[in-house]
Amino acid sequence: MKAFIFFLTLLSIAYVSLALAGDVPSDTRWIDTNSVLISNQQNPDIARRDCETTMRILSIMSNDKIIFRSMCEPSYNPRCVYYYCYQLNVKALVIDEHRREE
Repeated sequence: MKAFIFFLTLLSIAYVSLALAGDVPSDTRWIDTNSVLISNQQNPDIARRDCETTMRILSIMSNDKIIFRSMCEPSYNPRCVYYYCYQLNVKALVIDEHRREE
């Protein structure tokens, strides 16, 4: 749960940074924002569900200027807190206002 809250904090910082950079043309490139490890001590289904819930939250945060795309993958990263672990990879697309008007 701490990792989830930490991830949302990092995400909000990235969101504000990307929002402030909204005037910069993006050329429709996906930007890697962050990867986060979400794990559970007892159950792989709980770890997967936490990861998928975070993906849904990111999808809700998408708007006219920024679109978030995320993907959950099973991970065996030694930095995981617990054995059952998923890695959440997040990309963001900054929509160029000028391209949308054309």
